[in-house]
Amino acid sequence: MTALGAGPSPAQPQAAAPSPAARLLEAVAAEAGRRGRADLQARLARERGRLATPEALVVVVGEFKKGKGTLVNALLGARVCGVDPVSTTLVPTAVGFAPHPTAVLLPAAGAARGSLDGHNGPVRGTSDVWAQPVDAAQLDALHDLVQGVPTTAPRTPAPAADISVAGAEVGLPRQLLAQGLTLLDTPGLNGGLGDGAGAATLRAASGADAVLFVSDASQELTAPELELIRRLARQGPAVLLAITKIDVYPAWRRIVETDRAHLRRAGLDPAIFPLAAPLRHRGLRSDRPDLDAESGYPPLAAHLRDEIVGRRRARLERVAAVAATDALHQLLTELETERAALADPAGGRELKASLDDAERGAKRMDEAAASWRRELADRSQDMTARCNEDLKTRMRALEVAAEARIRASDPAREWDDLRRWLFGQTNDALLTHQLVIRSEGEALVAAVTSAFETASEHIQALLEAAADRPLTAVDDARSPEFIQLTGIDLIMQGARGGGVGMVIVSAVGALTGIAGIAASAMLAPVGIGVLVVLGRRTIASVRDSERRTHQANALRAAQEYLAQARQVGAQDSAITREQLYRGLRDTLTELAAELATSAQRNLKASARAIAATHESRRARLATVEAEIARLQAAVDAVAVPGPGPDARPAR
Repeated sequence: MTALGAGPSPAQPQAAAPSPAARLLEAVAAEAGRRGRADLQARLARERGRLATPEALVVVVGEFKKGKGTLVNALLGARVCGVDPVSTTLVPTAVGFAPHPTAVLLPAAGAARGSLDGHNGPVRGTSDVWAQPVDAAQLDALHDLVQGVPTTAPRTPAPAADISVAGAEVGLPRQLLAQGLTLLDTPGLNGGLGDGAGAATLRAASGADAVLFVSDASQELTAPELELIRRLARQGPAVLLAITKIDVYPAWRRIVETDRAHLRRAGLDPAIFPLAAPLRHRGLRSDRPDLDAESGYPPLAAHLRDEIVGRRRARLERVAAVAATDALHQLLTELETERAALADPAGGRELKASLDDAERGAKRMDEAAASWRRELADRSQDMTARCNEDLKTRMRALEVAAEARIRASDPAREWDDLRRWLFGQTNDALLTHQLVIRSEGEALVAAVTSAFETASEHIQALLEAAADRPLTAVDDARSPEFIQLTGIDLIMQGARGGGVGMVIVSAVGALTGIAGIAASAMLAPVGIGVLVVLGRRTIASVRDSERRTHQANALRAAQEYLAQARQVGAQDSAITREQLYRGLRDTLTELAAELATSAQRNLKASARAIAATHESRRARLATVEAEIARLQAAVDAVAVPGPGPDARPAR
């Protein structure tokens, strides 16, 4: 295994030249600073920060023991994920860039963030870089905690036994990670949607840029795996398929082609990467590019870098270009308004009236009673009511279906099948509800931003009309995108075997009663015929009674599970809606404040121009003309990428 500090690419990121969008942001931000527009500077600084760290998230998903952790380790050339041959990953592990190997435990709710020796550890700072250095022994201790490995000998330093771990974050100096990639290794599933953790995994995947689904070459994709891939694709992210262990199974090419055929029949065509981790490690250790290429990992790394991280970076470039152009538009509008007032003092009264109207309209948009705020409040309430009703209807229908299925079965014999069915149906219901929230959220954003644009169009027209010469057209980029929220895990509590335990106890009691009847029959051979008849009736009665008892226990367990699922689903839905509401409100509030500031500054600029003397007006006009030319030249010196169809504020 490659050492922690080594790897398939340089450990430290190489300094790259600023992109055109980054240079444009810097140029416009500098001009905004010169013009005293701190509000524009703040927005452009946020866009610059997004460009510096694209943060493309790839979630690694798959069934138990398919090689997810091994894949992450081989891809990065270091043992960052545990690969115990017996234990399995219990909690997710996020792997991102850090200048030196680091690790931080994420404790369960209510506990403090901790280090590997049980003490409180550093929290993640604004730079999103982990700050706690670790060595190989400490990383092994983290693997034990993440995988729940029972240790017979204490490690140094040993993990605290009372740490309740919800996840882990590992930082590693790798060029692939430095470019903005974060990998999330998730716990293995057992039966796709039929696994109790399926909803949590898919919920995390829905906010990712891509999902890397891991299977192996031992067999073709199973029906649960195909269904899981289909649902992953439906949730939104790009889906990639990794076929591991091709070095173990000679028929792996046939398996890959069979999997490809299955996927195409399901209407899916993900990129497929056959992988051999041992070849990867050997190629890296011995500096053998031929072995590394044969492992299949270089094409996977290139795809993640170019298609996933690269596509996200390109999208952020377009978003940044639009934000910079919008800020530039506001700066030029102010200068052009002053230039128009200086050039035509006679029309100053009409110009001032137009700008007064624009300022009043802009102030109204920034008030609590603004039309777009009313639209946001009304539609948010409607969205909440519809989402609550949707969840209630789905869970009630599931309760009815579960009751019917349980009453038509014998839970003592069929509980495992019933439990898998209940998990699958519940996960499906909750994930479908998430799609409903997404659809409702997109409709909310479209309606509210439309109301905002309708209210701002008149103000923008008044401001632009005050300028004597037409301004360069700016693409409309004010409508923020529906935010794919991440970090809200849907933690499903499995139906614990309470009903099964009662079934076992009841069955033992029934067997004891039947044994007693048999003993009595042996002591009274004369009445054996009567006892046989009574015995049959008693056995049938006992079996029927036991079945009803089992059904009642199973129904109670299912109802408790569904009640928990409904509660968690309702909480998750409420958090998602609240974050969407706050994000939309804050974004439009910021834009309304910028519009009000622009209107106020334009009015003041025109007032200064109108009040100026003839001599000072001529001098100021030359200065303004030079300012406009200098600003245009500074921007024209940067090759600005086109805004493109996805040019909307980043999530």
